[in-house]
Amino acid sequence: MEGLINVADEDIRKRLRNICGRIQQNQDITSSVMQMSVQLYGSQRKAIIQTYMQELRYAEFAEELQRNLTFLHKRSIELAEDLKKHHRMIWDQINEIRRTEVDIDIKIRACKGSCKQTFDHAVDNEAFKAMEIKMAQFSMISKRRKSFAKVKKLKLQSADRPAVSPTYRKIPIVRTELLTKFEDIEQHQVVLDELLEDF
Repeated sequence: MEGLINVADEDIRKRLRNICGRIQQNQDITSSVMQMSVQLYGSQRKAIIQTYMQELRYAEFAEELQRNLTFLHKRSIELAEDLKKHHRMIWDQINEIRRTEVDIDIKIRACKGSCKQTFDHAVDNEAFKAMEIKMAQFSMISKRRKSFAKVKKLKLQSADRPAVSPTYRKIPIVRTELLTKFEDIEQHQVVLDELLEDF
């Protein structure tokens, strides 16, 4: 009887050793996987933070570019108005010069019989015609200018994220290695927002 008990005891001990060995092996594998997860997390976190910073810089650059384009658009409108004003002034001056030339021509012709000394004078109609053509071309070009009805503005908008499970935070390696679910990095989505101002 005692021999049978010893054999059963030895068998149980052997099985317990096998179970403990498997448990230890599983713990070693789990520990190895967790360490690999920590390394992967570290490398992925670095890539995610770099991408995050690039997105922020891109958004800042886009905002600055938008401000510059808006300023340039407003300035071009002001300059176009100035140009139109100067165009009208030049047109008035050309007409005034033409009238003056015609008056001079009339006076010289009237003076030919009674004046002691005269000179030949003729109104340069071709030069005036060429100026008129150039001014008309300018008018057509200035009317062809495109107007921008609405301008889109790129901006980053905060994105909703799922809540972090309390169970996840209780995992020992998560607490010791500070394996966050990137809740310390704000998540954004890029949206195009219409500016209220019409140009």
